[in-house]
Amino acid sequence: MMLSRSTAKAAIRHGGGKSRLIPTTSTIYRFKSSGCPVTGPILKKVPTLPFVGSMIPQHSGVPEFQMSRQYEFNSEMRQKFGEFIHFGIPGFGVGLYGHMYTIFDPNEMAKVVRSEGAYPSGLIEKLWQWRRAMLESGSVLVSKKDSSSSDGETHDYGLFDKGEGWKRHRTFLQTGMLDPVAARGFLPGIVLAAESASLVAPLHSHNVNEYMNYTAFDMFCSFMFGKQMNTTSTSVSTDPTVKGENKENEQFVTAALGVFEKTNAMNLFPLEFLMAKFFPWYKTTKYQALQDDWDTVREIGLRLIYDFVDRYDRDELDEMEKASYLAGAIERQRESNDITRDEMAELCLIALFVGVDTTSSVTAWNLVHLALNPECQEKLHAELVESLNAKGSNGGTRLNADVIGKKVSPYLHLCFRESHRATPAFGAAMWKGNSHNEIEIHGETLPQGSMVQMGHISYDEDYIDEPKNFRPERWTAEGVASRKGTKSEVLDHPFMRDPFSQGARRCPGSRVATNEIHAMISQLILDWKISVPDEKINSLDDITYDAGPIKPIIPELKFESRR
Repeated sequence: MMLSRSTAKAAIRHGGGKSRLIPTTSTIYRFKSSGCPVTGPILKKVPTLPFVGSMIPQHSGVPEFQMSRQYEFNSEMRQKFGEFIHFGIPGFGVGLYGHMYTIFDPNEMAKVVRSEGAYPSGLIEKLWQWRRAMLESGSVLVSKKDSSSSDGETHDYGLFDKGEGWKRHRTFLQTGMLDPVAARGFLPGIVLAAESASLVAPLHSHNVNEYMNYTAFDMFCSFMFGKQMNTTSTSVSTDPTVKGENKENEQFVTAALGVFEKTNAMNLFPLEFLMAKFFPWYKTTKYQALQDDWDTVREIGLRLIYDFVDRYDRDELDEMEKASYLAGAIERQRESNDITRDEMAELCLIALFVGVDTTSSVTAWNLVHLALNPECQEKLHAELVESLNAKGSNGGTRLNADVIGKKVSPYLHLCFRESHRATPAFGAAMWKGNSHNEIEIHGETLPQGSMVQMGHISYDEDYIDEPKNFRPERWTAEGVASRKGTKSEVLDHPFMRDPFSQGARRCPGSRVATNEIHAMISQLILDWKISVPDEKINSLDDITYDAGPIKPIIPELKFESRR
């Protein structure tokens, strides 16, 4: 039963035959199945077609989706269809039509998170291109099922699935990553990698995106292997011997980015998903290119990992390597036997591969905002200098966990939070499936097995003033207090805090990645005054972006030494 959206008053008939008047504006008042009144957005069902979902704008009325307009697409969908949307994206959604729901209220999304059950569902299991590449490359993370599932799937993809295999792989992988004390222990190596990368920043001024990718790889390798790869430095070396000795690191980064880029390109064409589903023996040109990149990632990554294992067995590791994540993983694998040696290697490979693009995207956006807002950059520099002098290692000259911590350097964390608000790394805040049972959202019952995504409202002027302006002060205690009791209070919900999702499928490397971003940005701001020399670029509106994770196409940056 639906009542009027009138701006006057709507009468709701309640128990006993009595009516009471409730004022309505943009809020919808209606009854849910139990007979109780409920307020909230009405579910808008966007037209869908088999196999293509809502991907044909002329039929569905959705805006045309482009990687370079993801922020705009999200806002346009909300403005056109409201804050509770049912539409279709083949490959991501459910069934023949690719059905999924979009909501914007984190309190409603919390219901989905709480209903995840022992084997939660998420976006990663929808990456069919990666699952296929893993299967066809012989990954030990993939196993044959005793019988096919309801969707016809005959294989279990472990970490990329939602069953017992996922739980076993996930439990092993996250140990030593998610614990804040453990993540803090890897910071000295991450700082060394950031220092080395910062020294050569001016040499990368014409290709800052590539620079960010190499810095992410170097920092994650310090965590994974306890080793300084120095790819950011060797990639700009003029010594052919040095270049040759380190070319595989560059190849790994290039191939890893290639997998992400080709995945994004394939997602824009429903035909790619249909060909893979109904003609699994056929490889399209796009998929073959993705598999070639994946094979390169796997070959180089596994060689690095198994070489480390061999050196571990020969007792050839130095102290930093012995303190690395991989050394700890080897010990845990051999003590527990919860997973095999080869499963451990493949899990570490996945972590290394994924860590390149996501971390670099978030770091790049932070850097762009600070370059475009010199007053914020100078305020952050002053804070970091003071924090370094008071708490830094090596006589106040080197970053550490205290210096980049929220207590000592609060403005650093405000900048990180504001960058995520203005330019989040993904097109939605999170994707979850209610795999455990049906669930009620905004008074509507969503069937078990539905896919739900939480859209962004953090850069929408309906919720925040001057959304294109970079103002870290929005997240001070005073800023948060000013939103209490207002529509904008929703921005302070924990689900809006960072790009790493929530619940049982929260990114296992989120703490390590956050430390990497804080360390890299801090080191760059301490070492350099960073600006955009192109006079045509003055604000966020002048910055284009692409891919997913969403990353800015960074123009040339100018690095002036502060030392």
